[in-house]
Amino acid sequence: MDRRTFLKRGLATSVPAVLLGSSGSAAPNDADKMNRIGCTTVAFRSRFPSTRADKTAQPDDLTPLDVPRMFAAKLGVHNVELWSRHFPESSPAYCRKVKTAAERAGSQVVNIQMDEPGYNLSDPDAAGRKNSIALVKQWMDRAAACGATSLRANTGGGAKFDVNLTGDAFGELAEHGKKIDVKILLENHGGYSSDPDNLVAIIKHVDDPFCRALPDFGNMPGNFTPEQRIEFLGKLFPYAHFVSAKGMVFDAKYAHQSYDVAACVQLGEKAGFKGVYSVELWAANYSPPDPARAVNEMIRTITENI
Repeated sequence: MDRRTFLKRGLATSVPAVLLGSSGSAAPNDADKMNRIGCTTVAFRSRFPSTRADKTAQPDDLTPLDVPRMFAAKLGVHNVELWSRHFPESSPAYCRKVKTAAERAGSQVVNIQMDEPGYNLSDPDAAGRKNSIALVKQWMDRAAACGATSLRANTGGGAKFDVNLTGDAFGELAEHGKKIDVKILLENHGGYSSDPDNLVAIIKHVDDPFCRALPDFGNMPGNFTPEQRIEFLGKLFPYAHFVSAKGMVFDAKYAHQSYDVAACVQLGEKAGFKGVYSVELWAANYSPPDPARAVNEMIRTITENI
């Protein structure tokens, strides 16, 4: 059973029929909205030994094989995003097992966040850049084996941004992606990518639908005004394939405090974004005591605004 069939069967009994807006056009129902919600394993990184301080095994530890079932049962989410640091092994056989585990949950892996050490797609050294491209291609192949249609790779950085150098690297990755049906995504995620104009310049340089943007709501200077955040994201949304809806700091009742999530979603919708908003949780020196509750609060805000 594919994910869309699963959602129609599993959710149709718990939500009203398609609602009609005042214009008479069909408005999205709850199942349609949840089709556009994802979640990343980063939100539950404390349950992975590889990404918590205490590496000792715990009873509620997760692996990528467990995640699809847990996301479906606990969050009602069927779009699974995986962090590369959460793979206990990266063989093609293991990645195929991840795809099977997602299918059994009526879900799919939609994206992989690649944060492996030692790669820099903007490396001015040609040999270093070649090795970095090769590493990212390996992870794109793993994404394909997991059933994902995209992978986010970091631009890296250096002394001076060169759009031709970095753009050519992403162009080579886009060419590889066309062969395996995996888009390469650029996120505002440190290095040169901290400037949205650099990301837009790379995407325009590559000029290929297999190289797209991944706007992250939270990855920008902490002193940004609400207007600056909207301006920053507004530059990326016209090129967006996928969105990281990052939750940061929550109050005691799990209301989000760091910025206006609803305004960011409304911006995406106004820009015509029709893809997945994947919930992430990350803030310096803070983690919500109950990650699932924080994720569900983010989901509520997003679905109220799409």
